[in-house]
Amino acid sequence: MTGKRGRKQLAEVFPGGGLLERRLRPRGELWTDDELMAIGADDLKRELWNGKIITMPLAGWRHGDIIVRLSTAIAAHVYENRLGSVYDGQTGFRLSTDYCLAPDISFVGKERVRLILRDQDKLFHGAPDLAVEVLSPSDPITATEKKITLCLIHGTRLAWMADPKNKIVRVYREPRKFELLRSDQALTGNALLPGFRYSLSRLFSDPIPD
Repeated sequence: MTGKRGRKQLAEVFPGGGLLERRLRPRGELWTDDELMAIGADDLKRELWNGKIITMPLAGWRHGDIIVRLSTAIAAHVYENRLGSVYDGQTGFRLSTDYCLAPDISFVGKERVRLILRDQDKLFHGAPDLAVEVLSPSDPITATEKKITLCLIHGTRLAWMADPKNKIVRVYREPRKFELLRSDQALTGNALLPGFRYSLSRLFSDPIPD
């Protein structure tokens, strides 16, 4: 598409290669929790971005493998120590009227669950304490970083962006500032997940033998 002066109009880029669902509209001016939960009946992952619904394409095996490895390790530590609850990538966190995001992995501490879960059968109203995103080959880092930034602005204390291709993890504690971990280092939970440690060499090891 070109503008009046012939300049190329760039399409908005969403995390996960998300596709804008132009056909989906709220009944009123804003999306309600019930409406957002109802459109997920086909099991496709969707998020609300700036008042617009986007659908995430299916990811490859590597993406899923990394998520399962890390979520299993986090969940084992969290439940053994009764720190709170761990959620998968279908769990919605309503940050505002215009944004409802679903990180690949989320953790909410037991004290904070009561503050951001208004109804047992609805969405969270607030950000998770820990948000984890695993990049797919098609994921633009800038769009995924925007998602992490939104979570941090709305209360997330720690965020990890795992990059399987380059075998690195970005660790965020505040918006747009990160610590880069490489394959000889490990993820730690600090004060949020006391005692948690998971090496990147283990996270990114190849599960399929040659």
